[in-house]
Amino acid sequence: VLASGTGGSNRIRSVIIQVLINILQKGMTLEEATLAPRLHYDGQILQVEPGFADQDMNQLRSIVQVNPWDYPSLYFGGAHSVTPEESFGDPRRSGHALSFI
Repeated sequence: VLASGTGGSNRIRSVIIQVLINILQKGMTLEEATLAPRLHYDGQILQVEPGFADQDMNQLRSIVQVNPWDYPSLYFGGAHSVTPEESFGDPRRSGHALSFI
């Protein structure tokens, strides 16, 4: 059981799907999945947070125009997530989490 949400207008889908892939497919904790670098395609340019490997960035640049960011940003949403075992609030949106377990 996992609940995750974010504000972010047209970026909501890309934020949530990246967090879910990190948790469900890559086996990350909520904290790891939330803090992992994100990307968002705005229809013309791929916006990319720092933290992706140079090899990955080169592959992306061969496909689409890339705008690399210098810092994690609220632009990429602030995903806040909770499971029965853990919770984590995204620092991109000044998130906090409390566990009562």
